[in-house]
Amino acid sequence: MSNTLKYLCFGLSLLALACTEKSITQAQAETSSPKSPKALLKSDKIVKRGAALSENSECVSLDVIADQPEKYSNQEVFVEGSVTAVCQAKGCWMTMAGKKSTSRARVTFKDYAFFVPKDVKGKRVKLRGEVKVKMLEEAERKHLAEDGRVPVSEIPKAELRLVASGVEIHP
Repeated sequence: MSNTLKYLCFGLSLLALACTEKSITQAQAETSSPKSPKALLKSDKIVKRGAALSENSECVSLDVIADQPEKYSNQEVFVEGSVTAVCQAKGCWMTMAGKKSTSRARVTFKDYAFFVPKDVKGKRVKLRGEVKVKMLEEAERKHLAEDGRVPVSEIPKAELRLVASGVEIHP
């Protein structure tokens, strides 16, 4: 490693120390190896993917959307819920639930532009996305069951979908 690069790394470490008031050991560890998605989830920080969410955005309950999907179909909403499953192949979809057992939605990510960590099951999530209602073909149900490592019987024939443009995963 060149001296210039060493000085740059040292300068960045000092800047991180000054800005975050962390110990030198923590600052050096953070600059020498980037945090993995797993490390982020074990911390107390919110993991963000896609477009930023507005801090003052008012959330619609997933229970309300599930009760009246036609009212919300093709509309953008802010919604909160808990993650019940995640694609174990890539993290390219997840399912979320409201408080009622019938309030479930599959979440995909707009333009396939981002994914979520594969170990977020059970975490609270807030997202911005467009509501869709989709009738699933048998082949698609089988594919989703394989990705989610669940029996086909757990995949509904019609499902509520949210195409998310931004996601926040809370610890």
